[in-house]
Amino acid sequence: MLFIGRFQPFHHGHLSVVKSLLGKHDEVIIAIGSAESCSAKDNPFSAGERIEMIRASLLPDELKRAIIIPVRDIDNNSLWVSHLKSYVPEFTTVYTNNPLVSLLFRKSGAMVGRIKYIDRGQNEGRIIRALMSRGNRNWKKHVSCGACTFIESINGIERMKAIAKRE
Repeated sequence: MLFIGRFQPFHHGHLSVVKSLLGKHDEVIIAIGSAESCSAKDNPFSAGERIEMIRASLLPDELKRAIIIPVRDIDNNSLWVSHLKSYVPEFTTVYTNNPLVSLLFRKSGAMVGRIKYIDRGQNEGRIIRALMSRGNRNWKKHVSCGACTFIESINGIERMKAIAKRE
C-alpha cells in the first residue's frame, strides 16, 4: 500500500490513516510529495523534517513496517506517476486525498483507495499551518506528541511566523 501526501505537518488525520493501513497490511509505503519544497507558506517543512515528524509519531513496531520515501515534483503530470513509481517499491493500491493525484493514478490503471480522516475539517494541513503562523497553541492538539516536540525543537512555529510575515 502506498500512502502519499505532503504531510505539512504530519497530523492526527495522517496518523490515523497510517495506523489503519498498518492494521490491514504488513507494511505501508509513505511517499512524501513535494520533497524539494520547504520554507514556504504551504510547504514550511523540509522532507527530512517531515520524515522526522512521521518517525516521532509512530510506535516502534509501526515504524518497522513503514517505508518513508521523499519524492520530488517534476511539474509534468503525464510523467509524474512513472516518476513516483521509480522511487518506491511495488504497491497495489495508492491512498491520497489529492484529487489530481487520484486522477493521475487512475489514468495509469492503478487502484486508488479512499482515505477516511478523523475530524477532516480540523485535521487539515492549511488550518494547522494557519494556527502555527498566528502563534495559536491550539495547533498542538492536531499533531502527535512526538511531532509536536519535533516541531518545537526546530523552532517550527517561529519559522511559520516569519514565513507568514514574508508572504
